Amino acid sequence: MDKLNEYNDVTSRLIAETVACCPTTWDRGVLSIQSDGIQMTYQLKNADHPDEAVISESLKDLIDELYVRMARRGDAWAEAAATWWRDGDSCKFNVEYVYPKSKKAPWWKISAKHA
Repeated sequence: MDKLNEYNDVTSRLIAETVACCPTTWDRGVLSIQSDGIQMTYQLKNADHPDEAVISESLKDLIDELYVRMARRGDAWAEAAATWWRDGDSCKFNVEYVYPKSKKAPWWKISAKHA
């Protein structure tokens, strides 16, 4: 089973709420999320449209739920981008994650601790 299948339910709800938070005039948008492991920031934009989206409390809760669920399974990310677009009467989406760089100690500090 693909590990991302574990997150399909919350991802589907997150995308549905993302689209609901966008003006009806939008035919696409990007929800960008950043996390430093403590605090989350997010933006919902359409670069080609002047109307602004309003991020609901439900969307904020879904963002938190996705991050916490993934982090508990050792899959904590630093950034995520959920892109959606209309295709006829339906919406399609793609979610991409950027993971933090490893914060391993340099080899000389590791061996110094064991000296």
